[in-house]
Amino acid sequence: MTLRCELTSITGRAALRWITRVCCLGFAAMAAAADPATAERQTLTRQELIGAWRLVHIDFAGPNGRSVDPFYQPDSEGIIVYDASGWMSCQIGAPHRSVALTGPADGPRTGVPDSRLLPPTASQEARSKAAAYDSYYAYYGTWEFDAATSVVTHHVQGSLLPAESGLDYAQIATLEGGRLIFRVRDATPGRETLRTKVWERLPAGRQ
Repeated sequence: MTLRCELTSITGRAALRWITRVCCLGFAAMAAAADPATAERQTLTRQELIGAWRLVHIDFAGPNGRSVDPFYQPDSEGIIVYDASGWMSCQIGAPHRSVALTGPADGPRTGVPDSRLLPPTASQEARSKAAAYDSYYAYYGTWEFDAATSVVTHHVQGSLLPAESGLDYAQIATLEGGRLIFRVRDATPGRETLRTKVWERLPAGRQ
């Protein structure tokens, strides 16, 4: 995986929040100008974000048009959860992830064929760990929503990628046809990109 960084903390929390708001206002304006369906979007509130959402798909467009997202694998699956207290977590995995080659040191695991528990070689174990790392992404932290700009910001406290801890990720969030849409745009000349994540609400879990 290539480390993505939508917004990075560089001068302290206060400065970062000011930069975030200014940048997101610009992103929101560009997204609205580029998308004629903007007028059909529903107003999003903080309360409507609360709950669990399933990833439907991810779209990625760069200078040369649409392509496979360079960070996520095609047909990725995932879940994002927003808690009313202000905590959130996000997990996204590739489909059909390979089974790890390593097994428990103290014997067979229930339901796992014995053939998977053969002692792996060092190279096999390294490849297994790399495949597991490259096909899964997760982080958790706190979140806030700015209704004026329709921007949700994730304050990362822990991540599969250690370098992300302490970073803030801001995304334009809208409701369209009952689905939650996240958009992140990079307007750097020659490197313009737009990543769009589409989520649908999950029903309440079993009590």
